[in-house]
Amino acid sequence: MRNLLLIILSFFLFSCNDSKKEKDGFVDGILEDFSKMPDSVIQKGFAILDTMQLKPVDEMLKELQQIPELQEIGVGDELLSFRLKNGPTMLIKLKEFSSITKGGTSSSVMPPMMMLNPIREEENIANVVGAQRGENRQNKKALILAPYEWDFQNDDAKVPYSKLKNHRNYQGNVNYKSNKTEASQTITIDDYLSFNEYDMVYLSSHGSKTCIIKGSLEISSLCFSFISTGIKFDTKKIKDLKNKLASKNVTGIAFGDDEIYLRPEFFSNAYPEVNNKLFIFSACQLGQRGDVETTFNNILQNGQLFYWHNTVFTDDATNAFSYMYDRMLQFGETAPLAFKNTPYKLKENLKTFENEEKRGDSVELNTYLKMATKGNAMHIIEPVSFLDEKTKKELQEGTVYPFEGVFEDDRPEEASFTLEFLGYTAQEIEKKSMSFSLKVDGNAVLDHISFVPDTDPYDNIEVKAGKNEKTTLITFKGVNLKKDLKKNSSVKLEALFHFSEENYGYQSINVSTGSSDMRIVMKSPDGSINMFFDADNYALKMTHPAENQTLYSDEEGYIYMNIPGKGWMKTKLLQMFGGITKLVPIDMDFAGLKMNKGSVMHKIPGFAAEVTISMLEKEPKAKKISGGIGSEKTIFIYDGRLTITFDNQKRLESLVENGADIHYYYEEQQIIVPNAQIFSIPSFN
Repeated sequence: MRNLLLIILSFFLFSCNDSKKEKDGFVDGILEDFSKMPDSVIQKGFAILDTMQLKPVDEMLKELQQIPELQEIGVGDELLSFRLKNGPTMLIKLKEFSSITKGGTSSSVMPPMMMLNPIREEENIANVVGAQRGENRQNKKALILAPYEWDFQNDDAKVPYSKLKNHRNYQGNVNYKSNKTEASQTITIDDYLSFNEYDMVYLSSHGSKTCIIKGSLEISSLCFSFISTGIKFDTKKIKDLKNKLASKNVTGIAFGDDEIYLRPEFFSNAYPEVNNKLFIFSACQLGQRGDVETTFNNILQNGQLFYWHNTVFTDDATNAFSYMYDRMLQFGETAPLAFKNTPYKLKENLKTFENEEKRGDSVELNTYLKMATKGNAMHIIEPVSFLDEKTKKELQEGTVYPFEGVFEDDRPEEASFTLEFLGYTAQEIEKKSMSFSLKVDGNAVLDHISFVPDTDPYDNIEVKAGKNEKTTLITFKGVNLKKDLKKNSSVKLEALFHFSEENYGYQSINVSTGSSDMRIVMKSPDGSINMFFDADNYALKMTHPAENQTLYSDEEGYIYMNIPGKGWMKTKLLQMFGGITKLVPIDMDFAGLKMNKGSVMHKIPGFAAEVTISMLEKEPKAKKISGGIGSEKTIFIYDGRLTITFDNQKRLESLVENGADIHYYYEEQQIIVPNAQIFSIPSFN
């Protein structure tokens, strides 16, 4: 008899359309405020539940219709709902939920009445979840609720958890809460009220619906979706639960005999506005009557919700969302674009019956993954990141960065930066007029720079394809940082990938300058000279072992020498400058270095800042002979005579020519310049 009635009801359900909800007494007369619901009405609702257990559906309907306070009755394929005047919605489970679907069986499911909603062009403007949280936006938070992990044979909630937990934007910020056993109670109503604290929410549960009946078997077009929360309660303590819900201003709640269910009204009350977020509700039958989509289209300002139209198998949900998350994370696509690129076979026309042949009263229909969207298309990650130029792996926090320059010399340093841009081909970046900005310690050193197409092989921007067709690698060479950095200090790098004037991807990372202190060894057939440079006080010491000489130089340009009988003297005589220059074994005037401070001796450590990879890449006389991906060193031949080598941190390591060489060793130095008298030529006036 139950199956017969359900088939009759399904006939009327099929005749329903997706028109606007009826404005009848059900809508006008509903009391949602728990604080105003009489305890007696709530208690009577639970008493009715107790008397209805295990009765045939037609018998339950007859008994309910005899209750004077009855306000409405609804019937679905898994649930029967009723509501007393001034009381909450009560739910009777007609059959147990299946462990392999996201609801019950596929009995009497609703055929798809709405086509997949198209993505409107104006909604394709991109933004990023959490974009409103300033710099902290790159530390994103995800909430994953799996109240039926104990029941599902393969819970698809594990998909986002496995893919997000080690991602740089989510690492340490994925809150995965599940009921691992039927008796577990790890999820509370506060979890469902906490969605605003997260940038991405994934709910994996059972879903179902009921449609209101009138008279005997007349079915109205007023239908409601229900989501199982997995929250159990004790009916003996229902007054405490009612007071708790009232204190939190909760509405849109329905009660089963021992479990709380949510209607879409719960979300519209809890979240009147949703900005820069992604929601996924993986449960059955949330799209049949459109109430979920209507609710979220009203509350979404910028964001997306994904949900299933009819009954869906957990394995199908796992396959669909696994693909979508790969598109969003590995390819960096926005959620609508990842949804669009998910293969048809994973998201549309999926079977809703459990075997190749129909089972019992099941109806052979298909299900669809649907999307509610409004405003911006959301990236769930920041689609830009700094890469190590050598390894092309993501740059790590606190690493020593290969800045080009001598720290604390009153001259701005330079650096080259390689960045990974996700979600767009070079052609799309050009078509959408996207640009890039770079900040160093808060100061813009590149401002809305366009970087494609890469038409000039000799410019300072190099564009390459990345790990997939939606990844682009850009290297900005020899960027002037517009400031003199300090040694052994932290430098904040910020990358901004502009989708539009208002919306952008972002990454911030702190790197270290390391030290520009040096030990420099100059060798020639005539002997060797050692230099030591202390960047803290810009002091320089030079020793000439063969002649047993030691010289110093300071930032003011004085050269210090120990004169027998007179002690330490210092001078700025040009003759002394010329004499020291002759000691350098290699002609290095090709760099044309002009000193801001210090003496001619400081030109030697100064070349470590001036002779850079980016400078030589633009020099017609220089030819790179090694230095590809994975290479430890980069080597150039200059003018066919001079070999210039850079170490694995892109620092000048050596210059070699015809048996003479200069080697740079980056080691901490502490140089104290001796007290000295100024040496000057006597006046003859």
